[in-house]
Amino acid sequence: MRNTVIYFVLSLIILNTACSKDDNEAAVPVIGELSLASPLDASTCEGISTSSTKCEVVLSWEPISDNETYVLSITNLLTNKVVLIQNGIESTSYKVVLDKKVPFSWTVSSRDKVTKEITNKSSLWKFYASAGESVSNFAPFPADLITPIQDKIVTPVDGKITLKWAGSDAEGNNLKYTVYIDKVDGKQTPMTELTNITATQASVAVSSGTYYWRVKSTDSNSSSFSQIVSFRVN
Repeated sequence: MRNTVIYFVLSLIILNTACSKDDNEAAVPVIGELSLASPLDASTCEGISTSSTKCEVVLSWEPISDNETYVLSITNLLTNKVVLIQNGIESTSYKVVLDKKVPFSWTVSSRDKVTKEITNKSSLWKFYASAGESVSNFAPFPADLITPIQDKIVTPVDGKITLKWAGSDAEGNNLKYTVYIDKVDGKQTPMTELTNITATQASVAVSSGTYYWRVKSTDSNSSSFSQIVSFRVN
């Protein structure tokens, strides 16, 4: 009888613990995909000229639901500075005045009107605002540095690490890349084997310490530089 009572009490404790865990666990929110519409990725957006240096651009995206508002973010890729964060957009388009012939990136996320939580996010698209003016050549978009990212701690394998990046060009031109990596500022003379390559990754020998790296993208007429990212090697 005594054993039966002990077993019953233990069963209640286990059951109560299991139920408590389920009740207290916070559900991990699932972030959905929001689809951008215009300007297209890696495009030269027409826009409407408002001055010799500015033009008006309309950015648009696909709707999610009536229970959502939208957050628009635009970044100047030459300075890597955010030029606009607009919250509480009720429609699926937004009109903004931007510098002409400058590369920009943009993203949109949706926010639930009641919980205020981000529910959907778009991918990042890039464009030039040309306002219909003739441009003989647009410089490639600054490369995206994929890995290592800012402040990443990297452990080399056999004394080497792999750098990865992605490049794009509004006119679809073939690109060549020059990789700058050093312990000073990411602007020192690049190694010969990392100059004018077509690959989008490279294996480089490193030692312990802090490194800085960036990528120069070049087409047949012009070039652009990515932001400079620093990381640490164990």
